[in-house]
Amino acid sequence: MTPLLDILTGWLLFGGLVTCWGAITGRWLLVPPYDIGRSISESHAEVSLGVAMRLGRMGGVALPVALSLVFLRQFQEFRDPFASWVEDAQLLAFGTNWGTTWIFGFAASLLVMAAFLSLKWTRQAGWVMAALLTVALSAFPALTGHANGTEGLRWISISGDLIHVSAAGVWIGGLTLVLLSERAWKIRDQSANYTLLPELVPVFSRVALPAVVILLLTGTLAAWMHLPSLGALITTSYGRTLMVKLGLVFIVLSIGLLNWRRITPRLLDVDGPRAMRKSAALELLFAHAVLLVTAVLTRTSPMDH
Repeated sequence: MTPLLDILTGWLLFGGLVTCWGAITGRWLLVPPYDIGRSISESHAEVSLGVAMRLGRMGGVALPVALSLVFLRQFQEFRDPFASWVEDAQLLAFGTNWGTTWIFGFAASLLVMAAFLSLKWTRQAGWVMAALLTVALSAFPALTGHANGTEGLRWISISGDLIHVSAAGVWIGGLTLVLLSERAWKIRDQSANYTLLPELVPVFSRVALPAVVILLLTGTLAAWMHLPSLGALITTSYGRTLMVKLGLVFIVLSIGLLNWRRITPRLLDVDGPRAMRKSAALELLFAHAVLLVTAVLTRTSPMDH
């Protein structure tokens, strides 16, 4: 597997998880309750729920593809040139702890896909199942990555990574849902004057702020566990890659702070929604750059070997 495909495999895995989290965040946290006295609120909820369902289907389809590529990547590294492909694949899948974890993860990804695709018929039960499976799958990167190799503090490290991935999903996935809901409303209403952002953004902010705090805390915990010393930020490939990630995170946080403090109060102005759409799209772009660097980071040894 080429280095580019290797990185894109990691990005697809994280992107699929984030997309599923966006659907769950939209369904349980961002879609406002129906207000019989306001038909616009009902329409708003209907549009956002429809976007959440589409996001779930996208993430649900992406995850089995990502898990398949993860197996292929691991298989190429595991491959014994003197053994048959079938024997090596069977040994990797059924004879290693990594393979056992992957089998459960792949099965869960298929169930997530089925849960999101069945929402038209299963409704509430499908959403509950999709949410539980997404939480479970969010542990896969930790169980197959650096967190599982942390001596003595393994379960703290794995739990921290699980919470970290989940918080990133709520933030980035929720922001994706907000922007796509606004776009879907524009297509449906075909009105340049009405926007969902004054209703959606304040609700999203109340969800995103705790998620960002959790991200920073769990990210700090992971850095403390995986870096042997502060100097390793400069002297190791892992540390330098982490510095790139931190720089991108700082940019994303700065844009998010600008959106929250400066643009959100202007959402009722004529130019406020347009400014928010542009700024939030930029925030989302840099957030996916963070996911790309994270994909590199998970493939880089903290000890440079």
